[in-house]
Amino acid sequence: MPKVFSSSCLLLLLFSAPLHAGWLNWFEDEAPLQVTVNSAYIDVYSGPGRGYPIFHALEKGERITLIKSRTSWIKISTERGQEGWVKRDAMASTLDATGNPPDFTDDYRSDAVVGRFELGAGFGDFGGADSTTLTLGYRFTRNLTIEARYAQQAGSFSDSEILAAGLTHQPFPEWRVSPYLGLGAGQINIHPSATLVDTVDREDSVLQASLGTYVYLSRRFFLRLDYTNHYLLTSRENNDEVNEWRVGFNVFF
Repeated sequence: MPKVFSSSCLLLLLFSAPLHAGWLNWFEDEAPLQVTVNSAYIDVYSGPGRGYPIFHALEKGERITLIKSRTSWIKISTERGQEGWVKRDAMASTLDATGNPPDFTDDYRSDAVVGRFELGAGFGDFGGADSTTLTLGYRFTRNLTIEARYAQQAGSFSDSEILAAGLTHQPFPEWRVSPYLGLGAGQINIHPSATLVDTVDREDSVLQASLGTYVYLSRRFFLRLDYTNHYLLTSRENNDEVNEWRVGFNVFF
């Protein structure tokens, strides 16, 4: 239990440090990007595709707000409250607040997080034991993240620690509730309770398979729900399996 308590304190420090450093905007949604039309006109479609009809044309000098993107289309709103979709290529004919074409990427939950790190902390149940987990990931494509994981578990009969690395795949990173699959491998150190007859510490390899979902609370801050099956490769006759349920919070930086 002291290990879990110390880990909990570490998690609080990790997530409170950015706040004291003045990084509160990590947990806030960024303001929508606004641009000004810099061409004679831009066609506005009723939906994100060429099959949808054109129902409006933006005029030069008109100011619009970019709401979200879908593949090669961007949803916009005008100052009069009209909403529609324009081709992504049309952004080259607009100007941002600096007077230059905007450096526009897809929705923050997809392209804009590529090349960013992801810090996370979670609590859960590891086969009946309390678990605390720290994760540090790197999003190297819009769908794939490589991740390092450190976890501590405190149970009635033993404590354990896991150090692992894994890969997670988000098939729909632009969704606000975005499911993912994960695979990982590492080492688990098991420390039996001193009250047991067999008190020899064990070190085993562990394979991990995860299923979970990101729930985006803002563009950089999200809730993470996770189920992981841990397959322990022991030196005994039979290998062990442990199921873990975990909930936590992650932040991109």
